[in-house]
Amino acid sequence: MIKKYKHISFDLDGTLVGTVREYRHFVVPKVVEELGGIINNPFHIDRFWFEKNRNLIIQENFGVDPEKFWKIWRGVDTPELRSQNTAPYRDTESSLKKLKEMGKKISIITGAQKNIADMEIKKINGARYDYCLSIFENNFKEKPAPESFHFVMKKLKIKPIETLYVGNSNEDAFYAQKAGVDFIHIDRKEHPFKLEKYAIRVINSLEELFGT
Repeated sequence: MIKKYKHISFDLDGTLVGTVREYRHFVVPKVVEELGGIINNPFHIDRFWFEKNRNLIIQENFGVDPEKFWKIWRGVDTPELRSQNTAPYRDTESSLKKLKEMGKKISIITGAQKNIADMEIKKINGARYDYCLSIFENNFKEKPAPESFHFVMKKLKIKPIETLYVGNSNEDAFYAQKAGVDFIHIDRKEHPFKLEKYAIRVINSLEELFGT
């Protein structure tokens, strides 16, 4: 499946590492309540965590100002707290190792702030990769705006046609589409998406990347 690609790029949270559901259902309401908002439907917490247009969800479904939300969020969602609730998926380390053995370039592109991304990458136990970009930290527009993806491909001297992006969410699908690269949806069974029309394939484990 991946023979024709020189570059395999990954989303991070929900793709290479997973954060338990209880964590987001604790930290999101904590921030919203501090701002005087209310969450009427817990499903919107999952939408916030996994879907695109987060600012719209914050404004319309939480009833608070997105700018104020993010200021408080960074003090609540700390690397130390999230680390206690985050672990790598069992297929991550071995799959990244196998890709490097095949001579693939590997990148990780995440919307997480850098201190969160650094913590999560440590969870994959030193598995090798070529480049990691925190979109937030480098002042690029958030996914699915493709400029950050183009930046990574330029850094690695790789063309879009040589690139495959693996992610777990709708924002990842649109991100790949706008960047002009193929997309594989990895379904970690954490949130429902209908991404088949955007993905060349849907997989349940990174080990399936090495199938025919």
